[in-house]
Amino acid sequence: MRKQSQINRAIEHLKSYNDAASRIQVEVLEMKCSESWVFNQYVRDVPEDERDETLFYAARDAAQFLAGKIGISAICPDLEDEPEEEEEETITISLSEYKKLLLRLERVERRLGLRVGDVAPAPRKDISEAPDELIGQADACRMIGCAKTTIKQWANKGLITRYQKGYNVYYSRRELLGSSVVRDYKDSKSNKE
Repeated sequence: MRKQSQINRAIEHLKSYNDAASRIQVEVLEMKCSESWVFNQYVRDVPEDERDETLFYAARDAAQFLAGKIGISAICPDLEDEPEEEEEETITISLSEYKKLLLRLERVERRLGLRVGDVAPAPRKDISEAPDELIGQADACRMIGCAKTTIKQWANKGLITRYQKGYNVYYSRRELLGSSVVRDYKDSKSNKE
């Protein structure tokens, strides 16, 4: 259905034409008639020899304009169609649902590396700088419950610290348990179950 301002614009313009078809269109717009009403009024309820196709099509076009099927230029050729505005749909959710959505969004952003600024990037360190309780990559993956590719991506992005000695990679158990990316990952896995 058209906005009243659009209907009024069409009516004012049609009144300036002052012909039979325009007067019929004004009537349809003012009464806000449907296409079925127009059909009944100008076709079904009128004897065949008294039907006026010109008036029927004019009235039908006005009803289609009202329904939003055609633009204003179809009934008023010297007017240009306005761009259609999308109606915004409003939904209401509780505060707790809103907070849950924000939390999930933050987790997704962290996983995608979009919120790296929130997590202080951890530099690569040599094993000589490592704390005492180091665990291998396979053990770290088992502890977290993630794949090797996941923990490698976190380390490559600087979200967790990895310690290297030659080709071997180690992680600090304490640092992993204190890491927000690991906590978020574990939380998201426990929420799925």
